[in-house]
Amino acid sequence: MQLLLNKSVLLILMIFLGLYSYSQNKLESDIQMIEKIRISQIPNQKSTRPFIYSENTPAIKKYNPVNVAFGGLLFFYQNALSPQFSANCLYHPSCSEFSKQSITEYGLLKGIFLSADRVMRCNRIAATGIHPIRIKNNKVADPVTFYQIKE
Repeated sequence: MQLLLNKSVLLILMIFLGLYSYSQNKLESDIQMIEKIRISQIPNQKSTRPFIYSENTPAIKKYNPVNVAFGGLLFFYQNALSPQFSANCLYHPSCSEFSKQSITEYGLLKGIFLSADRVMRCNRIAATGIHPIRIKNNKVADPVTFYQIKE
């Protein structure tokens, strides 16, 4: 009787372990399926972001040593350091992309000032004063064009 009880307990234990391992495999495949769907919804992006100035930028602005240094640092940050951090930025475009756009649009001094202002606002405490209309897809719309002086 004792032997029959031990065998039945062992059989039940093996059945539960088999079901457990089967459910673990199913869970892993569900996670992989979700990851594939998430990746397919992301638009195709270039592996590296372009340099701050484009081909049609005037040479005096494009090859200025200060602009080259700041542009190189921003290029290095966006392509080497930024992919290592988590992607839970509050704003759209991201702070580094905003910096690139503001320096391109307004020049080095005003661009650095706007970038510093943006980085100081890039936290969850500052998000308490944001108007709900500006929030789209859980990101705050804050393009560079908001900082144009209107005549």
